[in-house]
Amino acid sequence: MAEESPTLMVLYDLGSSERQRVAEFRLAATGCATLTVIEPAGCPLAEEWFDRGVEILHTAQYVMPDDGRAFMRALLQPFGMSYYRLVDESSGESGNPVTPSPWAGARKQRPDEAVPETT
Repeated sequence: MAEESPTLMVLYDLGSSERQRVAEFRLAATGCATLTVIEPAGCPLAEEWFDRGVEILHTAQYVMPDDGRAFMRALLQPFGMSYYRLVDESSGESGNPVTPSPWAGARKQRPDEAVPETT
């Protein structure tokens, strides 16, 4: 059985007051990964990965977008970035479960935001 690969990895910029979707890597029907830069000013990090490949952590090996599934799996590595976050937003259509956004769900309630009791 082939190892599952994400089909959509989204790069978010966390450096401003609100997270911003800046780039998307998709696994195309051709088997290669594609890059769509959403941020009008560009996204140097995503562009570098697309042009030079993604390094497999703790090795000297790089995976290129032409390697499709391997490239998309390489994007799942824990990069330890503080200003960016990669999120697997693949749909269930590829056989992959939908990975919820790390920002999905209810936010934590502050102590001063008590929920009124209903009777």
